[in-house]
Amino acid sequence: STMNKINIGNAPAYTSPNSMTLICTEKPDGSTNLATLAFWAFASTNPGKIMFSLNKGAYSLELLAEKKEVVLAIPGVELTDALIGCGTCSGRDTDKAAKVGLTMQEVEVPCKLLIHATVAQTMDADDHVVHLCDVKGVYGDENVDAVFGWKGYAEFAAAQQK
Repeated sequence: STMNKINIGNAPAYTSPNSMTLICTEKPDGSTNLATLAFWAFASTNPGKIMFSLNKGAYSLELLAEKKEVVLAIPGVELTDALIGCGTCSGRDTDKAAKVGLTMQEVEVPCKLLIHATVAQTMDADDHVVHLCDVKGVYGDENVDAVFGWKGYAEFAAAQQK
């Protein structure tokens, strides 16, 4: 085997599958903004902390700066089309929940995992902003098949059990 130098932008293809996520934030009118999120991880389990990174152009960044509350949703395969739809437009000028035909309650139903958290710290990461969050609650459904990004997020599908 020979190691080849690659661009960091191509590295996620080497770690596939990667768990896909919807990040849910509250808009000023009280409605829910949904955004597709790939860059997230557990940061601590005692106490519970998660971290995620948002592109600097993301509307969710503005919403989180205002109200530091977030729900990270690991959706079931039923929400694959919603993940794609939420990742291809901005919530600044689109009601994504309406566009993809979801209410917040419907997001919660076919999910593998929901993590309710509040932003504790942010850090500039050049074209992204990293958020370190305190976990307030975690809800899971082991019967749901989560959606994963394959080939560096070129395809979305469930993971086969090995």
